[in-house]
Amino acid sequence: MGFSTVFNGIIFVEGDDLAVQKVREIYCDLSRTWGAQLKNLNDVKQVLADQAVQLGCNCIVGFEYGQKSSWRFLYDDVGFHGRGIASKMPYDVYNVRLQKINER
Repeated sequence: MGFSTVFNGIIFVEGDDLAVQKVREIYCDLSRTWGAQLKNLNDVKQVLADQAVQLGCNCIVGFEYGQKSSWRFLYDDVGFHGRGIASKMPYDVYNVRLQKINER
């Protein structure tokens, strides 16, 4: 299991986790949204968490994120993006992992 964080009740794992049932790959690209330069990692996590909840998932494994930079309209445009696999983690495992994350 990779490094894990929690955001709005969804566990984000930067790696794989053998305890989950993988449902579907999800993706977020905020570089083309209005005010993209004002967005941050929490905005990416919010979009991905919303997608996971819609799929009935409580975990995202293989979580990756980063920034993109491009020149549009004669100014520097930076935006965040992220991806992962929406997954279902058994609640007994979820509760143990959540407790360990909160203890850090």
